[in-house]
Amino acid sequence: MTAILDFFRQDVIPVKGLIAVAILLVTFLLSKLLPKIEQMITRHITGKTKTELDDLILDSISRATRKLVWLGGLYFAFESLRSVLPIRVFSYRDGVLYVLLILIVANYFSRILKDFLEWYAGRLGDRVRSRVHDEFGPLFKRLIVIVVYSIAIIHILHYFKQNVSSLIVSLGVGTLALALAAKDTLANMISGFMIMTDRPFRIGDRIMLESGEKGDVYNIGLRSTKILTFDNTLIVVPNQQIINEKVTNLSYPDPQIRVIVEVGVAYGTDLDQAKRILVDICRSHPDVLQDPPPKAYFLNFGDSSLDLRVVCRVAQWGEQWRVAEELRMNVNRKFEEEGIEIPFPQRVVSLKKESE
Repeated sequence: MTAILDFFRQDVIPVKGLIAVAILLVTFLLSKLLPKIEQMITRHITGKTKTELDDLILDSISRATRKLVWLGGLYFAFESLRSVLPIRVFSYRDGVLYVLLILIVANYFSRILKDFLEWYAGRLGDRVRSRVHDEFGPLFKRLIVIVVYSIAIIHILHYFKQNVSSLIVSLGVGTLALALAAKDTLANMISGFMIMTDRPFRIGDRIMLESGEKGDVYNIGLRSTKILTFDNTLIVVPNQQIINEKVTNLSYPDPQIRVIVEVGVAYGTDLDQAKRILVDICRSHPDVLQDPPPKAYFLNFGDSSLDLRVVCRVAQWGEQWRVAEELRMNVNRKFEEEGIEIPFPQRVVSLKKESE
């Protein structure tokens, strides 16, 4: 036993090596024990709050802390070997550990910002949250990663005494040139984000453009909004254009929509009876709402007929055309049963014979 102790006293390398291994072992045990300690602390802190943002932040801190513990362990393990390793090794060590430290910090901040983005999207409505997350979430996350890691790279280059001023100027000029070249695309993207947040219309809504084109909102993208027409064709409108013009939303705030049926009856028809029949046909239809109740109106004296109109409502705009057709079929059938004539256009022509 004394010989072994004398060997370690005389030979420095095994002693320093054992110290380095012991430091790494302690680091490993600490990295395994640290999550349990953090879990106890975070459970006590987050249990007092209702928001999930603090949970996400503390989880990111926990991951970064474990990596920092390993960095510290590697630093002190190398430090214990200072007397037996060349000086150049420690300059390399400092550079590598500094790069790892900057990358860990950059990763931590990017995670915090992305967690905040997810938390903010969660505060929006279900439908908006899914659209914002699907359309703009990947874009914003990429921008966060690009900005954070660009700053990290600039710090790393500055540490290694590299001239970063020209790089920053080049990045600024390049960003300006890119912004000018893609100004329309950026304007459409910003307009798309405004549509997502302001919600003048949503996917599935029936809208009418200022040009008179009408259809259902099929998709709201980063650059454009797609509208499905009644002919089953897509109208692609740039977001910047659609946000600057008047758009009529036929589905919001209430999806109920009017159904109008107009019919002409012959002169001499009992108008009270005809109006009563029209109202009864609407009331008997299963898809017609009873509140507000259907109403019939006498419009005007036509050239060949007395013009009537019946107005009712259905719950969804998608039922408008079907219900209107069924009401017209029922009106035609009932008028035939009651002997009410729907006249053809008529003209009375008088011929006058000229005298000799």
